[in-house]
Amino acid sequence: MFDDGQLQPAYILHSRPFRDTSLIVDAWCMYTGRQTILVKGARKAQGKQPAKRTLLQPFQPLQLSYGGRGEMGLLKQLEAAGVPLMLQGKALYSGMYMNELILRLLPIADPHANIFAFYQSALSSLQNTKDVEPTLREFESRLLMELGYHVDLTCDMLTKAPVVSAANYMLTPLQGVQEMEPNFAAVGAMVIPGSALLELQQDAIELSAQARKVSKYIARVNLDAVLGNKPLRSRELFRQLHVPSKTES
Repeated sequence: MFDDGQLQPAYILHSRPFRDTSLIVDAWCMYTGRQTILVKGARKAQGKQPAKRTLLQPFQPLQLSYGGRGEMGLLKQLEAAGVPLMLQGKALYSGMYMNELILRLLPIADPHANIFAFYQSALSSLQNTKDVEPTLREFESRLLMELGYHVDLTCDMLTKAPVVSAANYMLTPLQGVQEMEPNFAAVGAMVIPGSALLELQQDAIELSAQARKVSKYIARVNLDAVLGNKPLRSRELFRQLHVPSKTES
């Protein structure tokens, strides 16, 4: 069994000031899951604290250890485990989005080593690509599956008949798709072409615009069903990034 006093790979998801000189950080640790950790003196202006504070940033690979058995641990040791990932623009907002999903969906002290590994891979991908959507869709899908939500998009959820290209379908969140009767109007829901569902099953590197739109819709609806009514702040920031200025409109 892993001892939480040992060094382990970790990332900082979020931090906030505590009292005059300290920080409380939400850390995601490979072996012990999401943890709330107190870092004493991290905001001091002198000594080793500025260098420590530089490490306590999102997207910086870390090795850390902490002690304590209550709701909040106490940082014992902190080391850089690599160079910080330089995320900018869409990649930065995408990384913030992944961090917020982890904070919202993963319980405290519930390790998910598989998702931790894919999170590392996703951050690297975000740093090296201009098209962030495939990385985000894969991360969303793996996160939902790790949490026990496997949505079968290969067949009608009621009849179990395989999806066919010529039919249209409607998504029931976290359950699956159902073939729509001709002339049926799904109020507030996307009409999903069977051809797009079949394309998503092929796991192609390059998806059509229609399949990308369907994939994003499915991920959004399923995640919203798990997240509840509280909106994601990172989504709003991403939306603001895409709002044209008055000079552009």
